[in-house]
Amino acid sequence: MIDKVETPKTVAKKVEETKVAVKKAAKKPAAKKPVAKKTRAKKVVKKAAPQKTFFEQMEDTPIAVPFKFANKTFMAGLGLATFMQKEFDKRYNAFDKKFDKYAKDGEKVFDKWEDKVEDFRKDVEKRVDEARDRVRETFKKAA
Repeated sequence: MIDKVETPKTVAKKVEETKVAVKKAAKKPAAKKPVAKKTRAKKVVKKAAPQKTFFEQMEDTPIAVPFKFANKTFMAGLGLATFMQKEFDKRYNAFDKKFDKYAKDGEKVFDKWEDKVEDFRKDVEKRVDEARDRVRETFKKAA
């Protein structure tokens, strides 16, 4: 059995026919809507609520009050510890900057005094050498 091969002309004719049929269907007056029949209400099956955990069950009992209080106290303490850590870090960084400044100033002063002491030592050594040389010359003249 050989299938019928459609040419572009036959395809175009079929397209035109469907367009015309669609236009005719659009021009027809709207049909009356059927009256809705009353249906029985469906039974609503309630799904079982997810089972609460032990802690959720105990949440509204008098036993939970101390735990809530302890939890709030713990969270407040945690917040305070965080705040204190931030403040400590700020103060430590400020101290560290000042300390570095003073350390640099101290190194400059130390270097200055070190140079002065070195000069004084050289001056003392020179005077001692001069005094030793005079003593030797005096002994040579006396001998």
